Amino acid sequence: MSEHPGLISDSDLEINERLYRLSRRLCRALLPLFTVPRIVGTENIPRDEPAILASKHSHWFDLVATCCFVDRMMYTFSKSAFFDTSTTLRAARRWWFKKMGAYSINRKKDVIGFRPSDIGRLLQPVKQGSLLLLYPEGTRVEGQVGELEKGLAATAKMQAISNSDARVPIIPLSPAYSQRPFGSLRSFIPFWERFKVSLVVGEPLYYNGETIKEFTRILKEKLTECYNTAGSLVTA
Repeated sequence: MSEHPGLISDSDLEINERLYRLSRRLCRALLPLFTVPRIVGTENIPRDEPAILASKHSHWFDLVATCCFVDRMMYTFSKSAFFDTSTTLRAARRWWFKKMGAYSINRKKDVIGFRPSDIGRLLQPVKQGSLLLLYPEGTRVEGQVGELEKGLAATAKMQAISNSDARVPIIPLSPAYSQRPFGSLRSFIPFWERFKVSLVVGEPLYYNGETIKEFTRILKEKLTECYNTAGSLVTA
């Protein structure tokens, strides 16, 4: 375990490749029964190099859709409540999330701040050459792209300063839906009330010496473009 509560250590990265791939195949097989999918721009995600995926977050189904549509395995971190083991059900949920590549980070600024050691823990999957999925809004926001937390911009800046020859791309993306996913009982019946779901992946961004505020503004602008394009695909 990490010496700082809520921060990861190498042993906390427990993704199970076989289980991940099996789960993705199952979800891909079931998805057409309930949805009409549309994917744009996945060629912007590198095939075998590390990257950070910065996603719009509006619904719990965002993670399912992204994992289904992106061919590579990815890590993501979730709020610490998902790693509660106070009941058997929650313990099982924690086990599942960790095997699927999720980990928790204490997002309190007095603990994380922008110290190099903490950024290093956050970027551990990237340092291993993997994809890392983050939600820069910090919570679910419906109807628009909310204000972005500055942590992702600070992470990009720190990574660029520490390793200027191998800057990690930050790739904006956004899912969108024609209606709230599984918002009615009928939507759980195959082919009865299929909803449209789209995923739009934008071009990679790199930190180029901007201030944290400016880079956050640029990222929000690009994320909004992805969100608007994804929305137009499900309303057409």
